Amino acid sequence: MTHKTPLLSHCRQIKLALVITLSMLCTSSFAGEGMQFNTLSASKQLDSGHTLIGVVGTIQEEFQGKIASVVVAKKTDFGAVFQTGYFGYFAKQGEDTGIQEDHRLRASLTYSTKLGDWVLKHRSRVEYRMGELSGGFRYRPAFTVMQPMKLNNQMLIPYAEFEPFYDFKDDHLTIALFSAGVKWMPTKNVIINVGYMDIYLNKANTHTKGPVVGLHFKL
Repeated sequence: MTHKTPLLSHCRQIKLALVITLSMLCTSSFAGEGMQFNTLSASKQLDSGHTLIGVVGTIQEEFQGKIASVVVAKKTDFGAVFQTGYFGYFAKQGEDTGIQEDHRLRASLTYSTKLGDWVLKHRSRVEYRMGELSGGFRYRPAFTVMQPMKLNNQMLIPYAEFEPFYDFKDDHLTIALFSAGVKWMPTKNVIINVGYMDIYLNKANTHTKGPVVGLHFKL
């Protein structure tokens, strides 16, 4: 018996990657001076039960820059997901300035629960920043509401999320993120995220907003 599903799956993933790449380019072209965030990520389930996650991307918020992240995740015996890893932010404030590096060590614990058709998630994240932009510990809890649904046999996950940033050194909230969008799973190994984000910084004239586009592969 000939199995054609894997080949078809690979072809579809390649086409989706091309489509989302073009979408990212269009997003960058039309976002103007506002916020824009494009990511490409992949995850791999290891034999140990851990999941290895890698992310690269570009972001424009207070500064323009590139990001890179490596994370290891593991589901705990009581159902939560523990993650630990590294996040790097390489920002540029203007054409005449050099790259400023922001290195972060992170750990988080995420809980999920179902309420009818809704999925509620809470993530507690602590990160330690080392670099030229800032330093010290921050606490970043995130609260997410999702409602998975099927439309023409396609899995869609509309979501909304709120994430405040508490800086231990400054002893107050420094940033708040509000985001909403839709995650589309054309195959079980591909997730496309298209959304919109508002960023509120705790200082004058620093509110910015704009599109978020992401492509994730499960390897």
